[in-house]
Amino acid sequence: MAAEVTKSATPLVWVTRTPEGARRTARAIEAKGFATFVAPVLKIQPLKPIIDPHSFDALIITSRNGLNAFSALCSRRALTVWCVGESTADAAREKKFQRVISAGGNVHTLTDRIRGEADKRTRLLYAAPREPASAMSETLQAEGFRISEVAVYETQYVLPRFTPADLERMRFILVQSPKAGRAIAEALIAYHDKLCFPKITFICISEAAWQGVKRGLRDSAAPEIRDALEAGLNRRIAATPTEGAMLDVMTDVT
Repeated sequence: MAAEVTKSATPLVWVTRTPEGARRTARAIEAKGFATFVAPVLKIQPLKPIIDPHSFDALIITSRNGLNAFSALCSRRALTVWCVGESTADAAREKKFQRVISAGGNVHTLTDRIRGEADKRTRLLYAAPREPASAMSETLQAEGFRISEVAVYETQYVLPRFTPADLERMRFILVQSPKAGRAIAEALIAYHDKLCFPKITFICISEAAWQGVKRGLRDSAAPEIRDALEAGLNRRIAATPTEGAMLDVMTDVT
């Protein structure tokens, strides 16, 4: 996938998220005076499960990708949607869902809010990725909730194309999920001999996202990567699992 690079000065920020939100993120970063390099490491592939619109009473959504994929499969909007965070909740409101509840955080806060507020008699449908990052469905089922899970999309790795100049200017890398972290690691391994790891700071939405990067890099036999891991890679974890908090911590670094 070809990358998009702004013509502004360094420092250069690699925006790694999927294309739907990448330009929105880039604009927010550019407004803070940074240059951006838009090169997603994951692409979204919608799936085509058969969903009976009368088989559930409320919906669980953990990403905009899940919301978009579900919305393409099912036209029903007169229901409650439990959303992982405010960004996903805003998107659900734009799609005219009847009642939208935001957990304002991550899958764990979403699970807690459903546990504390949902009626166990309600039939919940989790519109999930093919490989969910957590066992939310199993956790809630074990506590007596009526929840079913259907995979509505999957993510696939993409290897970005960099020029030597891009790699030389790179100072920040945004990491927005554990799976993205692993994909970012694969790209860094591919270009390891052209990178200066001490100059790079990873801006991570959560500790789990950072661990995805580390696990991926540990698979490399490249001495440059082993040395960088032993020296301690620069990383910052957002105070809350939101993009706004990621940008705040990036600004603090500079």
